[in-house]
Amino acid sequence: SSGGHRIPESSGGHRIPEPGFCQHSWSEWVQGTLSEGSGQQGEGEISVEEALALGPDSCRVRFRSKLSLSVHAFCVIKEGGQAALRVEVEGELSLQPWFQLAGRAAVLSLYKSARAHFSAGDDLKALEKCEESLVVADGLCPRPKEMGDALQLLGALHLRRKNLALAVKCLERALVVRKMLAPKEESALAATLLALGSAYVETGSYTDALRCHQLAVNILEEQENGESPALASAYHGLAGVHRALGSHGHALQFYKKCLEHREAKLGESHPLLISVLNNLGAASQQLSMHREAVKYYQRAVELETTHYGAEHATTAATLANLGAAHGQLKEHRCAVTCLARALEVQEQTCGKEHPSVATTLHNLGNSLAGAGKGHDAAKCHWRALRIWYQSVGPAHPDIAATLHSLGNVYRGLLDPIAAAKCFEGALRIREVALGPTHPETARTRHCAALVGCALGEQQTALQELQAAVNSLMSSLGTKHPWSLQAKIDIDALRAAALGA
Repeated sequence: SSGGHRIPESSGGHRIPEPGFCQHSWSEWVQGTLSEGSGQQGEGEISVEEALALGPDSCRVRFRSKLSLSVHAFCVIKEGGQAALRVEVEGELSLQPWFQLAGRAAVLSLYKSARAHFSAGDDLKALEKCEESLVVADGLCPRPKEMGDALQLLGALHLRRKNLALAVKCLERALVVRKMLAPKEESALAATLLALGSAYVETGSYTDALRCHQLAVNILEEQENGESPALASAYHGLAGVHRALGSHGHALQFYKKCLEHREAKLGESHPLLISVLNNLGAASQQLSMHREAVKYYQRAVELETTHYGAEHATTAATLANLGAAHGQLKEHRCAVTCLARALEVQEQTCGKEHPSVATTLHNLGNSLAGAGKGHDAAKCHWRALRIWYQSVGPAHPDIAATLHSLGNVYRGLLDPIAAAKCFEGALRIREVALGPTHPETARTRHCAALVGCALGEQQTALQELQAAVNSLMSSLGTKHPWSLQAKIDIDALRAAALGA
């Protein structure tokens, strides 16, 4: 070997001599080995300086071989006229050493490379480096704690590529590895729990997701007296799972905690507050807290206008939500102003046939009807229906919702025949898509019964209205506004029938 030192062989190249193998120090050995020069550095190769700094436990030396031969042929004439051929061969074999990372250092280096490719959006290269890192880690004893990082990154890669089963498998293994190899690194454990919870959300396993997010929140709340930078994101994720499970009260609670934490850390005008404010508005609407929703949406619009601009699609979407919240409060002029402006921006940014445009048209139609502009409202609903038919098909619940609203518009315009046709179509879709006793189905049945009564079909209307009352009271309770209104209407119809 170059430099006069014997190198032990191994199946994976040449390992660095163990301490005491030769009389020289690591530094002397490296410098002696490289006395003839190491050539140009290639992929996976580290410099001499890095090898000297890392030491023998983190490096592996390899050699490039080069064989040079020169052949000389001579014709020799012997006595008697006989000829003979003499061939002389001279050769030189040179070994050119180079160094490669080994052990835990190799795992860490490959993981960092995978992370860089992941950040750059090169998923295939990131997968390759991540899997190489795990192969090296699997061969070490004891296994390095960085194995948990590599598994978590591999899970994130599969999640981004929508390989959900593989993502969950990798993240579940990452959690086990972290608990075994680095149980005291609680921040890393919480990060893995949050990543696994997100994967469970993608697969629809909300109960498992709730467990993971709650454990992560518990860990982070105990760290630094609840001052961990990751705690706000953990609150946000936990709130999202509660919202998916229909626990809007709990969702509101944790969205508020997230907002408080981010305001304390980032200030009251940071762009990271925007998503929290929008989710607070949505959760408030689910709880019929429409005045609170208006406050959250107004603040979100202000931040979006500052950071994204008034003509941005995100700003328009929030403005549309703000208009819908005003509509729920019967503040129809404010609602129309917000929704008309949102519609203008959405048509410019998303296109006139985009589903988001249909949603805004639907809400704008409702607000115009509330403002007494029934004909304009009908135009909005008809245009929304055309977009829905093209984008989601004829039997989608969104079409049923718009037909229901259009039926109410025609009721206000004193056109019971047109209203009856709209309610009939909405009821047919909702009975199939939602079920015959769903509150939305019962609400449409209620309105259809009132129109039927106006058309002189009192007996059928009473039967349909009674079915609606039963469904609403069993699903929403006797104190819900829909249940109360249905009860008032059926009592009025019965009184009118008795009077007749």
